[in-house]
Amino acid sequence: MKVLVTGGAGFVGSHIVDALRDARADVVCLDSLEPGVHRGPPDYLRRDVDYRFEDLRTWVPDRTFDDVEAVVHLAALGGVARAAREPATIIDANCRGTGRLVEAARSWRRLRTIVLASSFSVYGAGYTYRCPRCGGQRDGARHAADLEAGRFEVSCAVCAVEAEITPITESARPEPLETYGASKYLQELCFRGFVSGAVSILRCSSVYGPRLRLDDGEATIIARIAGWVRSGRRPPLLEDGRQIRDWVYVGDVVAAMLALVAGATAPAVMNVCSGVPTRLTEACEGIAETLGVDCPPEIVGGFRPGDMRHCLGDPTLLRTLLGRDPLAFKDGVRLAFGPRE
Repeated sequence: MKVLVTGGAGFVGSHIVDALRDARADVVCLDSLEPGVHRGPPDYLRRDVDYRFEDLRTWVPDRTFDDVEAVVHLAALGGVARAAREPATIIDANCRGTGRLVEAARSWRRLRTIVLASSFSVYGAGYTYRCPRCGGQRDGARHAADLEAGRFEVSCAVCAVEAEITPITESARPEPLETYGASKYLQELCFRGFVSGAVSILRCSSVYGPRLRLDDGEATIIARIAGWVRSGRRPPLLEDGRQIRDWVYVGDVVAAMLALVAGATAPAVMNVCSGVPTRLTEACEGIAETLGVDCPPEIVGGFRPGDMRHCLGDPTLLRTLLGRDPLAFKDGVRLAFGPRE
């Protein structure tokens, strides 16, 4: 089987490339080696893979791609902060690049499977919060006046008490809060009506694991926490540090993608998450313990526009696909950030 992996030189992409080659797939990799992400080709790239260092927006496919049977689409520019600074760049790269891929893929007669790596950021305010007192429900939208006053939790509109997040399912309506989430949802929409192959959309929560760059200025919060702790700097946490995140280990993301490429049956949209809530302060403590250092977080307050207060997914469909529970953060932290053997 020939598989095209876009973004295949990146963190998640390089792991799926390894898994595909281990499964004896013929792999072609497209990656722009975006300077904000890479400093040239990473040293973990393989010799038995056809790498094309090109930008999807300007890529002109040759006959090499005519017999592609599966596509794993990971190419995207990330970073909520960068998207706020450079919305046109993020939308152009993520949406126009995906559109170009869709145009090209329509002519690949052997194409049967497309796996798109989307993001939990598409849910945005679509999370449901439940009041523990009256049972009422509301969405996850927060108001600037509350955030500026240090009221970070989502509160019940009737009782004004702190509401509890409920795990989000794939049936929730996407309501992105910021440009990056919007661009990922537009990537999903690019594949609406695509008839040349079955499309599986994996909405991934924040991914962690080996090869995650800790020194990337646009890194996810878990990478930044790990980088700070490893360098001996107390992680400065916004708000009150009690934000819940649902981190998913890269091995579980790769296992889901590999199963779909191999022909596994799955819903068109699937959450890829652990379903285990972990607060930012707990993540700091877990990483510090793994590294054997004393580096407690520093709560600096403030907030970042567009951030969700909490993020927690329902991994039921993923659990069915994998035939097991996804790895919880407390179990994966050593694999991700611990010393290498």
